[in-house]
Amino acid sequence: MSKPLTEIKYDSRITEAKKWLESSSILKDSKPYEITPISSDASFRRYFRITTSKLDHTLILMDSPPEKEPLQKFLSRAEIFNELKIAIPTIYSRNSLMGFLIIEDFGDTTLLKKISENKDPTTLLISAIDILLKIGDEYKKKRNTMDRKVNTFSKKILLEELDLFRNWYVGTHLDQKSRYFPVHNFQTFTDSLISSMLREPQTLIHRDFHSKNLMYLNKSNKIGVIDFQDALVGPITYDLVSLLKDAYTDYSQDVENACLRYFFEKIAERQLVKGSFESFKTSYDYTAIQRNLKIIGIFCRLKYRDNKDNYMRYLKKLNQRTLAISENYSELQFITDFFRGIYDNRLNSVK
Repeated sequence: MSKPLTEIKYDSRITEAKKWLESSSILKDSKPYEITPISSDASFRRYFRITTSKLDHTLILMDSPPEKEPLQKFLSRAEIFNELKIAIPTIYSRNSLMGFLIIEDFGDTTLLKKISENKDPTTLLISAIDILLKIGDEYKKKRNTMDRKVNTFSKKILLEELDLFRNWYVGTHLDQKSRYFPVHNFQTFTDSLISSMLREPQTLIHRDFHSKNLMYLNKSNKIGVIDFQDALVGPITYDLVSLLKDAYTDYSQDVENACLRYFFEKIAERQLVKGSFESFKTSYDYTAIQRNLKIIGIFCRLKYRDNKDNYMRYLKKLNQRTLAISENYSELQFITDFFRGIYDNRLNSVK
């Protein structure tokens, strides 16, 4: 439930934001107005809804502390997604020095919420996949320009993400010593994942394309995209994995397979992928393992470093999903044995 501004006035960032808002042309002559918190995410950013009787629509205040979450990356990625003609919130006003933005309000209906209201999520998921295809199409047209603006999802970054799992889940959450998790075996395993991901066709990827970062826009019946600031050029299956292997919800195997087939057929038509569907599915599975392990590590870091433990309830699901995939590939035996060890109680039980 949103708290009124009177209950959060002790917050120094809100005090700074209020001063800036009152000097902003977007809210000129719009007093009185109300600011209510609507969400924070897995970063240090926070979001507040601005309501005033002088405007016929609400606005969003984004608070992004400059020392922790500088706005530059968000602003540069917003420019890119606008160039690609993707529906993202309009930026009405900015103060990069202080770390504040006033942006368009996409409402409260996430794709997660909309899907929960439908018996069959396939149509909504296909609509989201069409956004990925559009990103790919537009990126291809502007690739030379885009590649100068966006970094690649390099081996170094992929390794850093996998180390989140080793350091925060294995090392901190399970408190396991290296004899239970041999570094050499882990490196061999990660090499297999990364080699597969780097062999994939590369395109612009959102990197967190899941149901909480996709907003169902009730007025247009379309899907808008938020939280895009970490976009890179990376594996073509990555955002598809984010969508279909979403930590926050579950889809049946039939739904997942239908979406996979749809995406594969569309990128095959565009000659973006060669080989069979089975080969594509293997790439998708390897990418899913990498992303799952990264997310497990991030959720543990959020708990132990940032005191945000509400993500830990998704850990068991992610572990089980990872095991269900890895069991199909002998090359991934290391991580299969590791997770089997957890469920056989040879390691600490999952907390």
